[in-house]
Amino acid sequence: MEKPYQQQVKGMMKYPSRGTANRLIFKTPFYLWRMGLKGFLGSRMMVLTTTGRISMKPRYTMLSYGRYAGSYYLLSGWGDRSDWYKNIQTDPLVTIQTDTITSTARSRRVESLGEYRPVMQAMLEGGGDSHFEPWLESLDIQESIDDLVAKRERVYLVALDPCDGSGPIPLEADLKWVWGALILLLGVGSLIALMKRKNE
Repeated sequence: MEKPYQQQVKGMMKYPSRGTANRLIFKTPFYLWRMGLKGFLGSRMMVLTTTGRISMKPRYTMLSYGRYAGSYYLLSGWGDRSDWYKNIQTDPLVTIQTDTITSTARSRRVESLGEYRPVMQAMLEGGGDSHFEPWLESLDIQESIDDLVAKRERVYLVALDPCDGSGPIPLEADLKWVWGALILLLGVGSLIALMKRKNE
């Protein structure tokens, strides 16, 4: 039996373990969303809320996505190693938040070639996100639809099909207070500088 392909996780594709600079880079859009700046992240980013497979609590992940035939599509950058992917294996019901909508969806890995090919073709033509090319390289896949199809067992393409019901609790912009604190600090700093100038 042939062994599964071992993804080469180096450079930009090094797994973002806790406490590393790489994790901070990957988390930056997430914190901007929490600060109320989702409109600045563009229309191709979403917050995916899953239910933690161990904690059973909402778990939030910022991901780039594509649309095709009424569904949303995600790529798991580290295959079945990604925490969010592990979570949907236990509970496929998720909540998605884009710059315009909040919705419940049911997640599933895309298995059908008839669905996989047009979705990956659209993602390829769209250029993907900043990690798309390094991700392809980490899987030894050329930037062509033929190679993406030939090596599709290496690709964890996940469909999110909108559905009725209530998914996990969506993410709130709970860090908007940061802007008030910054304004206050700037105001205090300006006042101190003004007082110093008067006393000179």
